[in-house]
Amino acid sequence: MSKNKETLSVVISTRKKDEEYEKHVKKMFSQPDTEILMYENDGEMSLTQVYNKGLKESINDIVVFMHDDLILETPNMTPKIVKLFEKHPKYGIIGIAGTDKLTSGRWWDNRENMFGVVGHIHEGKRHVNHYSKGVFNDVLKDVVIVDGLFFMVRKSLLKKEFNEQFEGFHFYDISFCVENYLESVKVGLTTKIGVTHMSVGMTNKQWEKNKLFFEALYDKNLPLVIS
Repeated sequence: MSKNKETLSVVISTRKKDEEYEKHVKKMFSQPDTEILMYENDGEMSLTQVYNKGLKESINDIVVFMHDDLILETPNMTPKIVKLFEKHPKYGIIGIAGTDKLTSGRWWDNRENMFGVVGHIHEGKRHVNHYSKGVFNDVLKDVVIVDGLFFMVRKSLLKKEFNEQFEGFHFYDISFCVENYLESVKVGLTTKIGVTHMSVGMTNKQWEKNKLFFEALYDKNLPLVIS
């Protein structure tokens, strides 16, 4: 662990709690004092509501938000994440996939501005998406937003919570990053955390509805570009 023994909390929203998956999460974070908050939520709450609940109820300043269909590939994550925030004390949000140029609600529109490394399993086969050529070992890549499949925050540096105007399970992450970024919270990206997503991202009617709402809400702020 780090010299001051700081630890973290992990927040997960899931339709139904899975003891085996919770064991996997505890094993990969490895430190017994890591707080695991797994909220059972079968659509009763939006993800923005669940994550705000996690922000309020978590006992640690560093909080990890992650999907419930991730295979964690990096062992002993708690001290590694704590060290990441200690080494980069100005960053309030750190993720593993994102962009430094946001022009619309589709953050992946500008392929040359995408960064990160994420594994996926599709039709029984695993492949790794290298969104960028660069691997950022001991530095963080400055971005404007990070994807919500796995990201970390330091609560004391945040200026905004999750925007509960966004219903369902889409745009909780993009709106959260944009609103904090606009308040000068630094958003970074690391390639030190490895995960495999057991699904591929799919859009639907709720996603399209939230996209239109997002673009109307932040129309005056787009595009957002790291200079």
